[in-house]
Amino acid sequence: MALHADPALAAALAERGLAPLAAVAGPAHDRLAETLRAWLDRPGQVQAVAAVLGVHPQTVRYRLRQLRDLYGLALEDPEQRLALALALRAHSPDPVSV
Repeated sequence: MALHADPALAAALAERGLAPLAAVAGPAHDRLAETLRAWLDRPGQVQAVAAVLGVHPQTVRYRLRQLRDLYGLALEDPEQRLALALALRAHSPDPVSV
């Protein structure tokens, strides 16, 4: 993948795509990033995301509302979701740490 071949490109993509999330500090940042990554891998599947994260589905819905406050309509646009997924992977290629 081009992101692995060009670390500068990967860093720029991650910085740009994750800028709204960067405004969140501490453990909330990590929880939202983890939720975003799981949701991007399973869009629209709240139950599946909850199972992967080991949380209640209502917790996933709450976090998704927080993410929508940060990202707005970008989470509904397939191209923007792809860009976010790439940014998350560029930022943290290890699927267990976001």
